[in-house]
Amino acid sequence: MLHTVKDSPLSHRSLDRVLLRLRPEDHLVLWQDAVIAATLPAWQARLQPLADAGHLHVMLEDLEARGLETLVGKPLTMTGLVDLVVEQGSPTAW
Repeated sequence: MLHTVKDSPLSHRSLDRVLLRLRPEDHLVLWQDAVIAATLPAWQARLQPLADAGHLHVMLEDLEARGLETLVGKPLTMTGLVDLVVEQGSPTAW
């Protein structure tokens, strides 16, 4: 299953909730303000196992728009997101 989170972990609990419900085969895409999580050392430890499995994706356009670089996860373009949706099915938005 594909999950997407758009809200910053500094102001919402969406990322906390999805991390509790992810199964080993699930993929997670961070986009909009949620990309901030991939740049914060405090979140890196929580996200690293997902990244190590190749299941954490961070929208490159959203990182660039905020002048950020990811510490964890694979940068993902819009084309890559479309490919991921085709592969994984319609995402569950958090």
